[in-house]
Amino acid sequence: MIPNSEFAETSLLSSPCGMLVLDDSGRIQWLNQALEEMLELPAERLLGHSLETLPYATHMGLFKGSGLMHLIGPGLSRERWLQCTVQEQDAGAPVSKFFQDVTKLVRLQHENERLQQQVEELTITDELTGLANQRALNRALNTQVTRSRRYQNPLSLAIIELLDPSAPAAQFSDPVILATSRYLRDRLRWVDLLARWDHNHFVVILPETTAQDGVELLEDISKGFAQVSIPEPDAHRKLMLSIGLAQWEKGNDARLLLDRAAEDLNAGHQQNPAMPSS
Repeated sequence: MIPNSEFAETSLLSSPCGMLVLDDSGRIQWLNQALEEMLELPAERLLGHSLETLPYATHMGLFKGSGLMHLIGPGLSRERWLQCTVQEQDAGAPVSKFFQDVTKLVRLQHENERLQQQVEELTITDELTGLANQRALNRALNTQVTRSRRYQNPLSLAIIELLDPSAPAAQFSDPVILATSRYLRDRLRWVDLLARWDHNHFVVILPETTAQDGVELLEDISKGFAQVSIPEPDAHRKLMLSIGLAQWEKGNDARLLLDRAAEDLNAGHQQNPAMPSS
């Protein structure tokens, strides 16, 4: 028993908080009933043990400093987390530790993280533009490639890059990205899927479309972009669209089709000195 009986009677014994005392040599000198219940071990199986002699590997956290202690039981229902706080003591004095069972809070946090991950996985639209995001694009493109592989239907894919030829590395404001996305959405056909790939790149799936038909459609879109009113504070910038196009070929999967469109986009940059190379 710890020397201060008044402290033990008024605080340790009656506290709903788990409490533990280590002597100056680091051995367990005392623990209260609340901690026994949290650990699911009687005091007599712990008293006198140090870090080196404790037979329960999952309870080694009793000897560590403040922080979260994870107890792994024989099943998920027996898994527990205890939050430990160490009371400051003079050198050589017994060390008092306080434990709170935060299992419910930790499980709730884990559940929230799991649900958040599910929400992110289900999210299929770009937050700014409302267009399909990369996840939605990949799903749709895989479906279209499978369909073309099965029925040999034509399929084309375009990557559209928003550019400022005078400042190739420049970033664009949200209003500019929004204006561009609305312009593209209004000019494309209802069967086409427009997605935002990253900051200034858009990807268009063109079902039932050959490369020749795709070029004609996208050239008209590119030329018409010169008439788009660029919102402030970028109204002074002369922006343009650069386009790379690829038609599905036997042996192409979704990734290869994207890569071929990117290569076509980069080839266009190399042919025009004003364009950056991707």
